[in-house]
Amino acid sequence: MSQRFRIGTYNVENLFDRFDDPYSVGDDTYGRFKTVPKSRAHSFDVAQRIRDNGIGKNSVDIVALQEIENFGSLLDFVQGSVGPDYGPKTGVVSLPSNDPRGIDLGLICTDQFRIGRVISHRFDKFRRSDNKLYQFGRDCLQIEILDKDRDNLVLKAFICHFKSKYTGIDPFKDPDKYANAQSLNTIKRMSEANKVVEIVKKEVDIENDRFVILGDLNDTPQSEALRPLLAIDNSLRLTNAVTLLEQDDVSEHSAMRRPRDTHMWKRPQANGTRIDEWAQIDYILCSKALWSLNTGKAKVLNSPKNQGSDHFFSFAEFDYPVF
Repeated sequence: MSQRFRIGTYNVENLFDRFDDPYSVGDDTYGRFKTVPKSRAHSFDVAQRIRDNGIGKNSVDIVALQEIENFGSLLDFVQGSVGPDYGPKTGVVSLPSNDPRGIDLGLICTDQFRIGRVISHRFDKFRRSDNKLYQFGRDCLQIEILDKDRDNLVLKAFICHFKSKYTGIDPFKDPDKYANAQSLNTIKRMSEANKVVEIVKKEVDIENDRFVILGDLNDTPQSEALRPLLAIDNSLRLTNAVTLLEQDDVSEHSAMRRPRDTHMWKRPQANGTRIDEWAQIDYILCSKALWSLNTGKAKVLNSPKNQGSDHFFSFAEFDYPVF
């Protein structure tokens, strides 16, 4: 069997450290952006998915992460919970993002790989469809993944965390205001998706290069906002890796867990109760050249529901390229 590797993505939900950053409100325990650090038990639960991945107890080799407080908290998480397969000097990276809560993007990789150039697009400015100037709510973090000897470029990763659907508006008390806020959020996500397409087209050869766009895109596969990346005829020739998983019900949301669902939340109802709502909003979108190496294996580890994050770890497997 040829050498194989796995690429995964995980929104680890508020991976904050235990120390106050005086220059950030994101880790305060009070106010609008109040955040409580994970317990050690929850950090272990999150790390276990990366470390063991539910199949054969093998670490996933390349993992994009979202909602990290900073590089220090990521390094502590890797060294204290994930384990020694990920080298802190060769395979752990995170950069600040635009998010006011201080949640950043990052990537870790095993000793089979090395991290090359890292490029942030957090300062890029672009026009939304309503003609307003905008920038990524977090970032599009561009990272080169090299082979162990740093002789060859294995792939380029573009890690994203798009604008969420959260509004803070009660949809039952003020439905019009809620609908307008959701419409604006959709505009923001679509503008981010279009900008990612523009960035990728400048950075790679669409037909021949191996690249992957992955992360929490905060919308479903059928959404209008993600059409630039997910439409069948998308200009980047991308394939959504989890479509390898058989799933008869491909509706946007479900009250029951399905194989491709990467997120579950308690949707409020008009009567004050809440119900489970499952959906896929996290993605591993593979280029034509990368997808040609897929082994037919993909997985979303979405059971049990309580894993220390409101998102679930997903990964796909690939044959190692021949250089």
